[in-house]
Amino acid sequence: MGLSKEDKKPEGISLIDAYNAIKKWYQANIAQIQRREGDYLKKSVLLIKNLPEASKMSEFEFRAVFGEIIYGNLEWAYHQSDGKYKMAAYAHAALEAKSLKWSLSEEERNKLRDSKLWPFLNIGR
Repeated sequence: MGLSKEDKKPEGISLIDAYNAIKKWYQANIAQIQRREGDYLKKSVLLIKNLPEASKMSEFEFRAVFGEIIYGNLEWAYHQSDGKYKMAAYAHAALEAKSLKWSLSEEERNKLRDSKLWPFLNIGR
């Protein structure tokens, strides 16, 4: 999978603005997967329902959520769009704007253990 060269990305988007766009889309579209069976989809629903306000998140938490879109419990909507950009385009663009990676080191994953998101993350394990 991956974005194609034709997929537009929001230039210079902040972690907060990308996260807010992503959160809004996933919460508005949760019904697409809510009634389906399977552990992956159940974990996705739980993560979506537990996405905190951006103001309460750390950089590691943003990266973990973006990682879930790129390669985790939210990947089912990688190519879904809010009419402006694909979910993955928001995640990649925000990370690129700050020169960050979506993957987390073991030390960074350990810091996530105190996060409210920890029980719902796949990427952090």
